[in-house]
Amino acid sequence: MTGIPLNFEVTGNPSGPTMVMVHGFLSSNVQWERNVDELGEHLQLVRVELLGHGDSAIPDDAAAYAPATFARSLETIREHVGVERWWVCGQSLGAAFSLRYVLGHQDRVQGVVVTNTRAAFGTGRSDPDTDYTTIDLREVPFHPIHAKRFPTDIKERMVAKADAIPGYVLNHTISHRDTFSVVDDLHELTVPLLLVNGRYERVFQPFVDEVRHALAELEIVHLDGGHSINVEQPHAFNLAVLDFVGRHLDT
Repeated sequence: MTGIPLNFEVTGNPSGPTMVMVHGFLSSNVQWERNVDELGEHLQLVRVELLGHGDSAIPDDAAAYAPATFARSLETIREHVGVERWWVCGQSLGAAFSLRYVLGHQDRVQGVVVTNTRAAFGTGRSDPDTDYTTIDLREVPFHPIHAKRFPTDIKERMVAKADAIPGYVLNHTISHRDTFSVVDDLHELTVPLLLVNGRYERVFQPFVDEVRHALAELEIVHLDGGHSINVEQPHAFNLAVLDFVGRHLDT
């Protein structure tokens, strides 16, 4: 027992650079199953599950789900793993939470990789009046049951993990939506940032130009796929990540 409320798994190459990976809303560490083998040949991977997701704690306390609280737990995990600096990778809502951590701990971060994330680069799209304890979460558009390009085994496991999440977790997380976006703070970023963009997600594409305007040094790799581009195009995603890390390893 670590006393850390977030579940995390350490795998991969212990001699390589360390990368922490954070999944998105209604997901889990299964999000990265198609990436860990290839990335793990070169990197030590620390997969972290958001509060209320996977095997992390599930408190019924809205304050516990704030990005600032997540950042403190992530820093504790870094200290527990025993690395001075690491790479940070976030998917969807996990990207928003991860970037909040990075902006407050840039001396501990070598670089950042994110995928499609309206939470970080735009505004929240969830209806603030929705009470997720009163509806079937499979009706929520971002539930993995609606994924169209996932391998069957991965989709089944992700759906099972999502089905186990209580509705109040969504309520508590979304209550902090006003703190998700980092666009206004990106000018403070001093470490390299890579966006791996799934260009099939049409609603996200306007935000690509917005974040490029906010951060001139942004690197972008466009891939044919949707919101979970790391699942849909795992090899291309992995190559983009490894190339990014390799080019910025000594920065």
